[in-house]
Amino acid sequence: MSQLVNIYLGRQPIFDRSLHVHAYELLFRSGSDDNHARILGADHATAQVMMNLFGDMGFRQVVGDHKAFINFTEGLLLSENKPFFPPKQIVIEVLENVQVTPKILRALKTLREQGYQIALDDYIFNPKLAELESCADLIKVDILQVGPKKMLEHIGRLKDKGLRLLAEKVETREQLEFCQKIGFDYFQGYFFSKPQILQGRSLPTNKLSTLKLLANVYDPDIDMNVLSGIIRQDVALSQKLLRFVATAGGNHQITSIHDAVLRFGLNRLQSWASMMVLSGVDDKPRELFTTSLIRAKFCELVGAQIGGFSQDSYFTVGLFSTLDAVMDASLSDLLAQLNFDEKIKLALVDAKGVLGVTLAAVKAMEQCQTDFELPDGLTPSELSKCYLEAMEFANQVDLG
Repeated sequence: MSQLVNIYLGRQPIFDRSLHVHAYELLFRSGSDDNHARILGADHATAQVMMNLFGDMGFRQVVGDHKAFINFTEGLLLSENKPFFPPKQIVIEVLENVQVTPKILRALKTLREQGYQIALDDYIFNPKLAELESCADLIKVDILQVGPKKMLEHIGRLKDKGLRLLAEKVETREQLEFCQKIGFDYFQGYFFSKPQILQGRSLPTNKLSTLKLLANVYDPDIDMNVLSGIIRQDVALSQKLLRFVATAGGNHQITSIHDAVLRFGLNRLQSWASMMVLSGVDDKPRELFTTSLIRAKFCELVGAQIGGFSQDSYFTVGLFSTLDAVMDASLSDLLAQLNFDEKIKLALVDAKGVLGVTLAAVKAMEQCQTDFELPDGLTPSELSKCYLEAMEFANQVDLG
């Protein structure tokens, strides 16, 4: 049985003009004494905030009826999946380092159409970011970076556009009174409160279960019963899913994990599974999971042409070929814990049989080698086509 682990979340209030709490910004924190975000990657930080908030601590318990401001990276903004979190209470903060591109502008427009509010974070009136203003509902101005003169120059223009303004980094009463006087709507900073660190407990998910879920949830022929089975076999995944389904709203009483899966829907499951991977692999490069998916799909496509085993067996060999790197253990030891057919184990460990030859081929193609054994006489051109199709499949999987 997995042991519960401590999880943390930073929460800083945002006040309205009457100095009542309007919302909370939720921030990544790694420990109870760490009031700074020491992180390996911004995608991981946002994913961890999401998992802690919706899957473990509980949205209502953390923010009540208030709105929650959450930072989003460029990768997460470009996600094509339907977000799994409720639009009415979530404000998506666009980080200041996001590049303005047609894709980003389309993504923000789509999110607003879905009911999400968009805030521009740490705004310093950089002309390169001006196009984002038309996609925003609210602008957070870093008043320590933007002097009074510049604020006065832009406030009227932005208010005329119907944008609401939030003064962040307010540290003195004088700053607050000035910002109130010139028309800011909301206020945040150490003058009111440093981020409060909330602590909770989480049942850690099994990386293997999460990887299996991620692979299966993007299968175009997936049976929802299969997804239910994967989630049902992992207590932590089951608990987190039920929390998310409860957060999504509705008065329906959930009768089973399968019922929860159907109510959550495939699009949300795809987004959720991707976020689960990101939140749990801060020490692993995302390319590792992309490699797993490319190998899995390549092997499956080759298997469809040469047979000998089910396509699922081919997919499994490719998917689990990086298992040792993901789990930080030897492949032989890990496979001993899995009830795989011996021929699959031989393919993974010794590259034996048609499954092993297929796996060896995709590994060789990754390294641009040309002197490898062709699976069952397929031509290099046919293999290249399979590899390109596998890359396209992996690119569709949202890893942020």
